[in-house]
Amino acid sequence: MTDTIYKQLYLRSSIGYAVVSTKDDTILMANPALCTMFGYTEAELKELRYPDMAYPEDELAADHELTAEYLLRSSGMAVDKEKRFVRKDGGIIWIALRIFLTFDESTGAPAHRIVEMTDITGHKQYELKLLESENRYKSLFEYNPSAICAMDLRGQVQSLNASLQQLTGYSRESLLLSGYNEIIDAEELEFVERRFGLAAGGQAQSFESRLIHREGYPVEVSMIYVPIMVNSKVAGVFGITSDITERKRRLEQIEKLSYEHALILNSVSEGIFGMNLEGEMMFINPAASTMLGYEPGELAGSIKLHTIEQTWLNAEPYSSGRRTLSESLSEHLSYEEEEGIFWRQDGSSFLVKYRMSPLFDNGERKGAVVVFRDITEEKAVVRAKESAEQADRAKSEFLAIMSHELRTPLNGIIGMADLLDGTELDEEQQYYTQIINKSSEALMHILNEVLDFSKVEAGMMTLELQPVDLREVLQHVTELFYPKVKEKGLVLHTDMAPDLPPLVVTDETRLRQILVNLLGNAVKFTDEGEIGLSVMLQSIADNGDLVIKFTVRDTGIGIAQGSQGMLFQSFSQLHPSINRKYGGTGLGLAISKKLSELLGGGIGVESSEGEGAEFYFTIQVFLPHAEPGKVPGSLPVGDMQIMKNTLGEESLEGGYGPLSILIAEDHPVNLQLLQAYLKQHGYYADVALNGEMAVEAVRSRHYDIIFMDIQMPLMDGIEATEKIREEMELSPVIVAVTAFARKEDMELCRRAGMQDFISKPVSPAEVERVLREWSVGISK
Repeated sequence: MTDTIYKQLYLRSSIGYAVVSTKDDTILMANPALCTMFGYTEAELKELRYPDMAYPEDELAADHELTAEYLLRSSGMAVDKEKRFVRKDGGIIWIALRIFLTFDESTGAPAHRIVEMTDITGHKQYELKLLESENRYKSLFEYNPSAICAMDLRGQVQSLNASLQQLTGYSRESLLLSGYNEIIDAEELEFVERRFGLAAGGQAQSFESRLIHREGYPVEVSMIYVPIMVNSKVAGVFGITSDITERKRRLEQIEKLSYEHALILNSVSEGIFGMNLEGEMMFINPAASTMLGYEPGELAGSIKLHTIEQTWLNAEPYSSGRRTLSESLSEHLSYEEEEGIFWRQDGSSFLVKYRMSPLFDNGERKGAVVVFRDITEEKAVVRAKESAEQADRAKSEFLAIMSHELRTPLNGIIGMADLLDGTELDEEQQYYTQIINKSSEALMHILNEVLDFSKVEAGMMTLELQPVDLREVLQHVTELFYPKVKEKGLVLHTDMAPDLPPLVVTDETRLRQILVNLLGNAVKFTDEGEIGLSVMLQSIADNGDLVIKFTVRDTGIGIAQGSQGMLFQSFSQLHPSINRKYGGTGLGLAISKKLSELLGGGIGVESSEGEGAEFYFTIQVFLPHAEPGKVPGSLPVGDMQIMKNTLGEESLEGGYGPLSILIAEDHPVNLQLLQAYLKQHGYYADVALNGEMAVEAVRSRHYDIIFMDIQMPLMDGIEATEKIREEMELSPVIVAVTAFARKEDMELCRRAGMQDFISKPVSPAEVERVLREWSVGISK
């Protein structure tokens, strides 16, 4: 009876049952439910091995938990598993397995495995879909660029994503269970609380507000509050926050620009209007309205451009003599600085210069903007100016020609007087000959000044650039005046700054001429005391050229404040009595002014009447290896070799003890200046022209101090310092040399490993300070 009941259960059960051999895994029996589940007949199933039915990726055949030994170790208890199997038709089904052993009654050994199988495919698919949904939600929540948090109805944060941490600067632990109001700007708190209350009542909210970052600065945000519904009730609020600080800043800039552009458009004196492709007016500024005969406040749409006709002045043939601007727009894309005639609303005309530029919107041509100005009176002024300039050029050319023509007979007079002076003359004849010579020399000097002045005025003066030895120039110029200085009992001394390069490129002749004019005046107007001539490096120009300053001081009669404005004007004299006593054409200082400007500088004076005078002028020069207007360069370095000082280790015993020094600098002028400043204290430095060379130099030799330029080719000073610090740690002392002197620049240098900082232009005092302060702590 019991066997019959079990058999009926076996045959009628909706659960699949299989009896599997423990020896070879063959299927010995399978009930109808199992056959239906897999699509096989029982006979077909008996031809299969149990592991062969498993889904390959699950590797059921190798699953040792299903072996008889495993089941025995489990004290004969059933083992539950979930596995995938393959149906006869190839379909994949999920099966809940329950496996247990049967034993041989005579031997007690395992006989069979009873496998109970339940199809859970539908349930499993639901679980997978639920898991997929959860993963999608988690991805949407966790990896969303917007900051998201879930809050309870009190506003306390229950969960949050990483974006909220980044937005606020707080850690996840700090934000969890904290209130949203703890990060809201106090000024916005009441407004946000009202919005949260509405969301907690079931109404989604979207608004803009402001957070306070953990570091104290405000963050403009866009916020969305969404109710969390559970069983049709609000259980909490989702907060979605986006940073809109940059967007608001741009909007404010756009609004500001729009306002400023409107102000500019309304305030400029030029007429501006825009028209579409049909020739209809889109906008017009008050200046254009007024010039075209309309009221300044008249709307653009009421102005008909077809009534504003235009006559061309470019000699283009046309039959009617006029064409409208809209017709021009259809034929031409733009016009650049055309001259023409515009016609006002009342029919009168005026001469204009105008530009017509295309107007595009997202790459599509929409019309044109016309900018014009009335040049009726300007044209007359230009013609008058051109006439005056032509007359001035004619005057200058006449002076130049006459100076040359007068020089020819004057040369004859001087030559013959020299020949006459070489013959046997009595005392009276010698006296007359000396007068002729002196008068001829004075007249030649006047002619030379007039000729130089006329050349400059006519724009015919040219420069002959060549290497110049400044010391030699000063020596030769002062030697010219020693006889006169000695005769008057004066003292003449010169002073040249030691940091000046030995050779510079300029026009030596013009430089000498300025110095001769200024020293000549100083000697002329000084009856007692001394005269000084000094030269110094004033600055380095943006293009790398040197600006050199020359100063001539005297203890002469001085110049009244009211008269100093006339000094550099052509043919000017300070006072008739001075002119009668000292003579002169009044051109010397005017020519000096023109020449100093021609040499890239300027000239000036400081003086008081009766207290002497100080004339100074500047010129712009470059080094012999550089071209004008370019950064001086090309110190020869070969294949990335470090330039060593040529005096050897014994030369490094300077004023602050023995120091080995490296200069990392790619600019030749700055390099020469640093070398000169170090030389003043008895030091000769090695040179690296970029960061890579500096690193290699440190690897090959010990240095106590490195002067490191920040901006260099191949590798800058910051990167070079970091590499040196990685290898050398604290030694050597690295001093930043840079034109940037802001606090953040200094911090950047210190973070890279630099211990000191000097800014360009480098001063001798700063170099001395570095040597003095750091030499004390450098171990010998």
